[in-house]
Amino acid sequence: MISSLSEVRIAAGNNADLCAAIMGAQGLRLERDRSTFHSLDAPPPYYPQVVTLEPNVSAQHLMSIRDSLEAGRQISSIKDSFADLDYAALGMTVLFQASWIWHDDGYERIPHGWRQVREPAELAAWHSAWCVAGSPTDQVIFPPAVLGDPNLIFLVRGSGSAIDAGCIANLSDKVIGLSNVFTAAQDHEVFAQATQAASALRPGSPVVGYESGSSLAAAESHRF
Repeated sequence: MISSLSEVRIAAGNNADLCAAIMGAQGLRLERDRSTFHSLDAPPPYYPQVVTLEPNVSAQHLMSIRDSLEAGRQISSIKDSFADLDYAALGMTVLFQASWIWHDDGYERIPHGWRQVREPAELAAWHSAWCVAGSPTDQVIFPPAVLGDPNLIFLVRGSGSAIDAGCIANLSDKVIGLSNVFTAAQDHEVFAQATQAASALRPGSPVVGYESGSSLAAAESHRF
């Protein structure tokens, strides 16, 4: 797990970049300042409405975001990047806890069997496989517009339309974000392979992410 405050800031910023890319492709209205990233519209499933980018973001600042939303409605979800928000003041509760992760070892070659998704039909197959692997939703979260973003890469393992694993890599100035790692079977090496596939996109850049439970354990077992 990450212990450096500067690394948490970098990882949180990368995650906000990911949210901006996914939500922007859906046409959602977004705002970002030094302290927070947020969507003025309801976020898609599995994505937060607000991401904190600095520690000690005040409840007043978050209330001002709430007040900027149409009809002054409540903020639906916050990714509290530094685990230091005053939940009582916001009238919110903790949904789950996770940890930022950081991997410095670089890789130059994508693992055998992995490739980048480049066509809408393949993206749709990726989305279906991701849903089946444990993230069910009827909503299309990754529209074809995401394929036009050079910093947002969907990676898949398999041949033809047979997909047995995948992930998303998003490139920021200093790091590569790794997210949405999935596998259709019990494959303990998929996290390591996904890390290598993401790292090979820009060798030398650290790979970062945000994981909990068995995914966090997998990351830590592979030198995150």
